[in-house]
Amino acid sequence: MKSQPVVTTSQTEMKQTYTRFVHLARAVRQLPGTPALDAVEERVLESLAAAWGQGQKVTVLQAMGMSDDSSPTTVHRRLKSLRKKGFIGLHEDETDNRVKFIEPTAQADEYFARLGQCLQTACKQP
Repeated sequence: MKSQPVVTTSQTEMKQTYTRFVHLARAVRQLPGTPALDAVEERVLESLAAAWGQGQKVTVLQAMGMSDDSSPTTVHRRLKSLRKKGFIGLHEDETDNRVKFIEPTAQADEYFARLGQCLQTACKQP
C-alpha cells in the first residue's frame, strides 16, 4: 500500500493567508451599514460565536464570565452596546424570567457569513 504524500504549507504561506484574511475582514468591517465595533465588542462577539457554533445557549451571566481580559462589568456594557447595534438579542428563560439568553440576530449571522467568506477567499488565493 502506497502512503499518501504529505502536503505541507510553509510558514510564509500561512502568514500570507492570515494577512489576506485580516485585510479582507477589515474591509467587511468598514462596509457602509456595518456598525463599528470596538476591540472588546469584537472579542465578546467572537466568544459568543464560538459558543453558538458548538450549539451552546449562553446566558448574560455566562457571557459576563467568558472574558479573561475584561471585567464582567465591561462585558455587560459591551453586551448592551452589541444589542443596541443590532448584533444580539435577548430572550427570557421559559421557567425563570430572571435568566436571559443571548442569541445572534440576522445582522450577526450576516456579519459572520461575510467574515467566513473572507476566510475562504484568503485560503483560496495563491
